[in-house]
Amino acid sequence: MEIRLHHWTGGTRPCRFSLCVENETGVVFADFDVADGRVYLVRISFDGFGCCDPTERIEMDEADSKALLELVGWGNVAGADYLLRRYFRRAKATLWQDALERHDLL
Repeated sequence: MEIRLHHWTGGTRPCRFSLCVENETGVVFADFDVADGRVYLVRISFDGFGCCDPTERIEMDEADSKALLELVGWGNVAGADYLLRRYFRRAKATLWQDALERHDLL
């Protein structure tokens, strides 16, 4: 799995930061925002499934939020897979579980 920062041009997908996750199953773009130091998913788009807006706001726990924000700040999110998987396991009820499974995000 390859994870990198992605920058959207224009204002069509407003978010604090976006991650592009690529593996043999395709590409996933996960757009995140931050409130009170806690990261949460704004939207996620999956190759083969489309764009999913979470049905509710699920925040990362404080330690994971801090770790992910540090990686984003350094501009190197390559090692964030364990943080993303842990978050997506917690948030899977508000997302498309079949897409998360297909793209190996759980």
